[in-house]
Amino acid sequence: MFPYPYERRNGRDRRSGADRRRVNGASELPFGDEEMDQEEAAEKAAQMSLHLGDLWNNKGKELFRTHRYPEAKGALLKAAEINPQLASAWYVIACIESMKGEKEGALSRLRKAIELEPGFKEKARTQSYFKKLKGDADFEKLIQ
Repeated sequence: MFPYPYERRNGRDRRSGADRRRVNGASELPFGDEEMDQEEAAEKAAQMSLHLGDLWNNKGKELFRTHRYPEAKGALLKAAEINPQLASAWYVIACIESMKGEKEGALSRLRKAIELEPGFKEKARTQSYFKKLKGDADFEKLIQ
């Protein structure tokens, strides 16, 4: 009666497990059924790890935006641990530590963010997150 391979009235899918996992004949899994060597597997794992770092970074920035600073710092530290090249994670951690009055931590994280992306120097100069550090000689030297 219905052109669909599943029954619409109760939503139960009548297809086999393998057919449900395929979309347009392709497997939904990131790796197919073929064998791969260790080098290729390590490369794919590294790529997935970078994506995981981005996910933690996005979660941390959203928590920061909603003023949940301790949770944001934890998520951002995890992102920076997975992918140390995420300059925005280091910068937001520096913002959180600066607002809490943790001068040394804020300066070291800000230094790392500026090394990775020099544009954060100007951002740190203008944003109010660093108002507790304004006038500090080390901070002023870092943003010059």
